[in-house]
Amino acid sequence: MTGQRREDIRRIGPRDIRDGRLWIVQGKTGAKICIPLALRLEVVGWSLGDVIARCDDGLPSETFVHHAAARNGTKAGAAVWLNTISSAFAAARDRAGIIGAAGKTPPTFHELRSLAARLYAQQGTDAQALLGHKSPEMTAVYRDARGAEWVEVGA
Repeated sequence: MTGQRREDIRRIGPRDIRDGRLWIVQGKTGAKICIPLALRLEVVGWSLGDVIARCDDGLPSETFVHHAAARNGTKAGAAVWLNTISSAFAAARDRAGIIGAAGKTPPTFHELRSLAARLYAQQGTDAQALLGHKSPEMTAVYRDARGAEWVEVGA
């Protein structure tokens, strides 16, 4: 929903919500992103606020994405490790039966950033601002479908 890197997804929490917006300072670049909670991704019919509300499991936590139960020495409500995000995404992807294109590896969590850029751009949202890129060229790299989309040829 946010198009942010997993490092930033891992860190964001209730303290980053104010004035009906999610305020993110990206760890990698320091870019400051302010996303309205009302921003909707039309293809799924959800707003950012809808997704954040689904993260509320009643546990006290500083982060939206956290452990729901204590295990292996980790407390319930503790922020997840980066590898946990990647492995949980891979497991969900595999359960959904999503495979890579012929001869390619299946999509990774990071590729959600590219997908977000393409989907938001299709509905008129500024993908460069969303991703926090300084240059349109970098955003173009993320908006490239990498040969996965059909090219329509006119008659």
